[in-house]
Amino acid sequence: MVGQTPAQHSGIHRSIHYTIIEGETAGTWRYSFSIGDRNYSGTVRAVLGLLAARRVRMKIDRVLRQNASIDHQGRQRPEKEVETPAPLVPPADPKD
Repeated sequence: MVGQTPAQHSGIHRSIHYTIIEGETAGTWRYSFSIGDRNYSGTVRAVLGLLAARRVRMKIDRVLRQNASIDHQGRQRPEKEVETPAPLVPPADPKD
């Protein structure tokens, strides 16, 4: 069809705003979202826009899970260092 604009969907998932736009080939959708100061974009394959939106929401969940596990590992307290007692040295003989 002449003059047809690509379909576009946007939404918010877990306080993350995302946008998907129908690609030039049938069944491909371009997505973008940002978490913090990092931007994510790419393509997903789906016949329907709602299915593409679901796949993008799953990607958002995956990124949030990865960030949470990395953050959790960074916040773990290091194990306490066990001080090893000084070796017992017999007292020096006063006669020597």
